[in-house]
Amino acid sequence: MFQILLNFFWLIAIPFGCGLLVTKYMPEDKQTAGQTWVNGYLIMIAFFHCFYLAFVLLGSTSFKLLTLVFGVFIVIFALISAWVGRKIIYICFLRMKNKEALILKSVFAVVVILQIVMRLLQQVSDGDDAFFIATATATWSSNTMNLIRPYTGFVTEYLDVRHAFSSAPIWLAFLSKVTIVHPAIMGHSVLALILIILHYIVILNIGDVLFRRKKTEKYIFATIIGLFNMYGYVSIYTAQTFFLTRTWQGKSIFANLLLPCIFMVLIWLAEKKTEAKDEKIYCIIAATTMFAATAMTTMAVFIIPFVFMLGLIFLAIFRKNPRLLWKGLLACVPTGIVGLIFLMA
Repeated sequence: MFQILLNFFWLIAIPFGCGLLVTKYMPEDKQTAGQTWVNGYLIMIAFFHCFYLAFVLLGSTSFKLLTLVFGVFIVIFALISAWVGRKIIYICFLRMKNKEALILKSVFAVVVILQIVMRLLQQVSDGDDAFFIATATATWSSNTMNLIRPYTGFVTEYLDVRHAFSSAPIWLAFLSKVTIVHPAIMGHSVLALILIILHYIVILNIGDVLFRRKKTEKYIFATIIGLFNMYGYVSIYTAQTFFLTRTWQGKSIFANLLLPCIFMVLIWLAEKKTEAKDEKIYCIIAATTMFAATAMTTMAVFIIPFVFMLGLIFLAIFRKNPRLLWKGLLACVPTGIVGLIFLMA
């Protein structure tokens, strides 16, 4: 029972509290409980990556100290964020009472629940998982970071910069530490379930814009995406394969949550009703998403800013709005700093 409460606190309450600060300044039609939860996870991952990189650059390997410092910080931040955004909590949950398209919602829910059940019942093991889970387990059990080789268990002689700059396994170890759940169970079961739900929240948000005149059709859109995910195992390299077999790994989180988030922001920016103040909050969400992506895999440092800026170039031309490019460039600055540090390390 105590572990269930800890999981609820760290995996649901804290991210939701963190997300309220951003959701408060979003347009009213986007102030939903689901988007608040997504915002919270983006903020949580981005902040954790900041703290982790600071520890790495300062030469600290104390996972216990990182857990303590970040844990205290994120709880305080979530409380402040929840207090600032307290007035929209009711609005966020009020939107969940919409009973339109009950049949379509039910079909969509069945598709998602089936994927969650199969994800919990399946046992996937591959080379990347051996590294990801082993790194998280070594960090969790030894209270050190980047000192133990995940494949051999021996103490490393040098810092593996490519993997050390990705905090995804350490983030998994942090969640395991604060919830008292083994990293393998946290990754394969608990976190996988949450990531599937977050993925479909983003898909629904995209569908909400694409089918704004017929809102019920977004559930048809999301159901079709769900079917593609279920039957997309045509190669071991497809995003669908990563999504349902390697859900908790950094590359999968990047491909199936953070990249869709960037496309979601671009679609929001493409809306005709988007105002200058909306552009600012959308670019803040994009900046947080891009920075969080660098925590999942180092290749995101170069891929995700390119995708975002390429989309903004087309949008700036289409909307005759060059200020989008400047806001986009500012949003890329945090990720660019990480990229420079990575190249210089």
